[in-house]
Amino acid sequence: MIKLHHLTTFVTLCALLLSSVSWAAGNWQYYQDKAMTLYQDGDYIKAEKNAKYAAKIAKKADNGTAFRASSLNLLAFIQIAQDKPDAAINSINDAIKFTKSAYDDEHPQVATLLFNKGNFLEQIGQPQHAIDAYSQAWAIQQFENVQANDVLKTVNALTRLHNESKNYAETISIVETLLKNKGEQEFSELFRQINYSLADAHLQQNQAEASQRTLKEELEREQNALESNDARLAETLERLAALYDEQGLQNLAISSREQALKIRNKSGNSSLANVMNLNELALNSQQKKDYSEAEALYQKALMGLRELNQDKGIEQALILGNLGSMEDEQGDTKKALTLYQRSLILHGKTPTQPLQAAYTAARAGAIFYKKRDYPKAEPLFLQSLSWMEKAQAPTTSKQIALENLIALYDAWNKNREKSKYLKQLKALNK
Repeated sequence: MIKLHHLTTFVTLCALLLSSVSWAAGNWQYYQDKAMTLYQDGDYIKAEKNAKYAAKIAKKADNGTAFRASSLNLLAFIQIAQDKPDAAINSINDAIKFTKSAYDDEHPQVATLLFNKGNFLEQIGQPQHAIDAYSQAWAIQQFENVQANDVLKTVNALTRLHNESKNYAETISIVETLLKNKGEQEFSELFRQINYSLADAHLQQNQAEASQRTLKEELEREQNALESNDARLAETLERLAALYDEQGLQNLAISSREQALKIRNKSGNSSLANVMNLNELALNSQQKKDYSEAEALYQKALMGLRELNQDKGIEQALILGNLGSMEDEQGDTKKALTLYQRSLILHGKTPTQPLQAAYTAARAGAIFYKKRDYPKAEPLFLQSLSWMEKAQAPTTSKQIALENLIALYDAWNKNREKSKYLKQLKALNK
């Protein structure tokens, strides 16, 4: 199904074509409008039939090339909605060809159609071909008089896909070109997303200061344009907090998270980002041994996941593991084990954070080890090591996992098993 915001693209295109071609096109207009209405209503079979008939009428007219391109553009949207990707790409390619014939290769409407083509290619899982189409659109839009929003849509698509393809230098170059050619941008949702992509690209290029500067400038732009309780402010602050964490600037990270939390509370807007923000604040309180504050924050985070109906995923696993560690620190090993076990079950179902799962398994195993319940400690320590290996964990973390197993088997008088992991530890330390 085509997303609704894409509909405006070809509606605008049709209007532009109509105003620029002089032709008594009553019949064409009738079938074109009918096809569009049917498309909007989801009746794709009839919509396709009418769009094809409109294109056929345009084909017979002496000056119908632009009209034919418009019908083919609409037809491509209908075909992609019907899961006919090959037909859709053929239709949009023909629309591009006829638009170039009616105008020229560098006309803004060619760029619009190339953007549409990129969108189709992206939807059918061909990101590299989509990048090619968007890049051709961008090459035109850099130098032609094009609506600002159309330019931003193209740049947003390009920077997002380049980041997904790990072409971070391309993202940075494109945004630099945008600002050089089109000037400094005011706040807009599209430019906000572009800045997020730019900040991520800088970070991946080990340019933390540039990433920080990008997010700070975006935050200032938002503060001047948005209401103080707008959730978008909170999202930018949360991204800044994560960046500060990367740089080891914990105080700045905490301050940003606290500001974001206040905004989320005012807006009444809950999100996964907000939940994990609460988790980070809880961890900070736990580190300060302010356990009552940490408990309240963890519980609020868990409540947020329930409200979002996302309490069976990796976020729940992480928070339960952290809450278990807090109970463990306070000596309530029974409650800690219950939380660890719930966390590990979720990690097993959603194995996307193996390193965190490894730490949780190790903590649970340590409780049984201290109680000399070695049969219960063993599978947890083994599970911890297995997850460490899957996560390609740092050497020090693997060392601890191996040392746990060596200590266990030593206390358990299982020398063969102990010898096996001693060898692995020596190999690791070479």
